[in-house]
Amino acid sequence: MKNQNKMSKLSKKQEKETEVLAKRIMPKTDFLKVIEHDKLYYNTMNQALEFNLVKQDVLGNKCKPILARQTREDIIKHINTLTEWAETQVKVLDIQGKLRIQQKLIEDKEMHFENVFLPQFNKELEEAKANFDNTLKQARKFMNNDREGVESIKEKINYELSWWDKCSKEQQSNEEYIVQIYKPLKRLLNAYDNKNNK
Repeated sequence: MKNQNKMSKLSKKQEKETEVLAKRIMPKTDFLKVIEHDKLYYNTMNQALEFNLVKQDVLGNKCKPILARQTREDIIKHINTLTEWAETQVKVLDIQGKLRIQQKLIEDKEMHFENVFLPQFNKELEEAKANFDNTLKQARKFMNNDREGVESIKEKINYELSWWDKCSKEQQSNEEYIVQIYKPLKRLLNAYDNKNNK
């Protein structure tokens, strides 16, 4: 239910931000898309390496006899071919280095996702599922709070609820969106409770 009770108006900048937040990339849902892009980049670089290795061999076959003779005239006459061969050799070395880095990056991302992100996400999701409805209800109720000194918390809750209300029903039933709204609302409501208990 879209509840707008006592929600203050957001600035134009905040309105745009909440539109973006409602359509944000989700780390779990979109992880495979990111990895597929990384692998596509890796494969494209690998193809570039293969073509440049062939080019290096072709140019090398032309340049080796010139370098074997080592006459000034031959070098001047074929300087463009010699330069192209040298540049291709450098390009091959650069691509080989980038390939190693890209492969390591993919492996690191996959390992981090499996061993760090997923266990933490699952823990947060379990907590969010258990407390989500109550936390959302408390946050909406908090928007009616007229106490002095809570304006900052109220503004932040308003911001979070604004992007949440812009989400589709499908997004609002998505586990990642639930975690994304639950965590800041819980933190803000706890900040209010801590302020009250002092």
